[in-house]
Amino acid sequence: MRAFVFLLLLLVSARVVQGEPVSLQNQVIGKKTTARQHAPDSVLAAQLRCHFQAMDSNAAGPERRAFNNQLARFYAARNYRPVWTERADIAELIEAIGESENDGLIPDDYHIKEIRTFFLSPPRTPELQAKYDLLLSDALLSLAYHLRFGKVDPESLDPNWNLDGTARRTALEYRLQNALAAGRPKAALDELRPKHSGYAELKKGLARYRVIARAGGWQKVPEGDSFREGVRDSRVPLLRKRLQQSGDLPGGVTDSSKVYTAAMANAVKRFQKRNGLSVDGVAGTATIGEINISAAERVDQIRLNLERYRWFVNDLEPTYVLVNIAGFTLQYIENGRYRWGTRVIVGQPYRETPVFKADMQYIVFNPQWVIPPTILAEDALPAIRNSRSYLDRKKLRVIDSRGRVVDPASVNWSGYSAANFPYRLQQTAGDHGALGRIKFMMPNKHVIYLHDTPTKNLFEKSERTFSSGCIRVENPLDLAQLVLQDSVKWNKTSIDSTIGTGKTSTVNLPKRIPVFLLYLTAIAEGEEIQFRRDVYNRDDRLRKALDSPVPQYRIESCGL
Repeated sequence: MRAFVFLLLLLVSARVVQGEPVSLQNQVIGKKTTARQHAPDSVLAAQLRCHFQAMDSNAAGPERRAFNNQLARFYAARNYRPVWTERADIAELIEAIGESENDGLIPDDYHIKEIRTFFLSPPRTPELQAKYDLLLSDALLSLAYHLRFGKVDPESLDPNWNLDGTARRTALEYRLQNALAAGRPKAALDELRPKHSGYAELKKGLARYRVIARAGGWQKVPEGDSFREGVRDSRVPLLRKRLQQSGDLPGGVTDSSKVYTAAMANAVKRFQKRNGLSVDGVAGTATIGEINISAAERVDQIRLNLERYRWFVNDLEPTYVLVNIAGFTLQYIENGRYRWGTRVIVGQPYRETPVFKADMQYIVFNPQWVIPPTILAEDALPAIRNSRSYLDRKKLRVIDSRGRVVDPASVNWSGYSAANFPYRLQQTAGDHGALGRIKFMMPNKHVIYLHDTPTKNLFEKSERTFSSGCIRVENPLDLAQLVLQDSVKWNKTSIDSTIGTGKTSTVNLPKRIPVFLLYLTAIAEGEEIQFRRDVYNRDDRLRKALDSPVPQYRIESCGL
């Protein structure tokens, strides 16, 4: 029997070194297999306690320092007793670390090579046993935190990010302590992984695109004249193969024709829709540009957005509004289910719509627009100094601090800047107004809100970065009916009647509704992955942060 157990453990070790999954089924049933021939727990506890006492908290950067503190609390809670005394638990952790690649994370961030080496050749000295224990615990805590909250701190990329992370680490440590006590570390990590269907489908998409990339990806289609139905072009066979590889055109049929057929045009339409392009079936410069983005680049794009999902998806409430800035869309989710969606217009690249969360609290019908400070400084005052007709064209009135209308001719326009301008420029309500007939207020420091717009034609554009930061909604009256949550009092007829009065009025929502303004360049619609252009150039910075090695965990002295 002892020979059988020894042989089985050797097989388990070999599989781990080769990177194969190891599960509890690989362990000896009915017996607990220790992780090592270990020194007494009291000796290891002394080693572990000494490690944290010797640790220089100022030697590490803020991120590593946070994880060091987390690890110190983790061991202090168990009076510095060693954590990893069961080989089965270590095998589970190794399996979980390997699977982290499926989430777009990097197994090397979790000491996988050192852990596998120790697993194959268990350490015998108390010093190395303590080091092994520390590496395993740091790997568990780091991976757990990254799966639950993301590897990259979103605030480090964008200070506007305002989802509250208070007490996250402490709650996580308590949860993992319980999981280890129950001998289920991998199950605990699986539970921390986002359960949102969009996240799960993105993971499946990542696996599919990795298969394509590892097989060599697809060949680029040379630039040239646009492909239009009926056109003959030597590049058509190459385009046909490319559309088959991405599933837009059925594969398995050999066709060497150089004619751009109706079937190919329909396949291009599917590709265009999936990639947020104008859907016309004509493969012009923009479409070919998207077609030529490599499978490896798409793999990275999916990884980045899995990370973005980890930042917010576990904080979603049952009912909320989600605006995808990069996708130019708004979704209303009610009780966890998609209820309604529409197109939106977002900020121009030099006036980006910020990423943040706020609660929608009330609606204003027939709003009167007051020009905000940025537009006042950069647009309005320079235009008025150039020509007083700007005020008439924009239907703007000059209002003083007492609310009185002021004659524009009495204002010394050249004597004021936006910083000391003593008036407000207010636009009258109506279909001509910048806010249209309705705005949705969610108080925030950015003075950003959702609103109607008179420029409906802009919604037909595939890329809609035209605003000064606020969100223009294509079908705002439909949204109003949903958020007011009263189909009797606030139906289409009553809303139209309220707007028809022309009077400015405010209606409080019966319940605040969280609004998430997010930036997602890859999303899942069912089993289909949709890609969007990085209009604010945010992907590259996130990619560098996500691919950067985590700060090294330094094992301090005490004979280690």
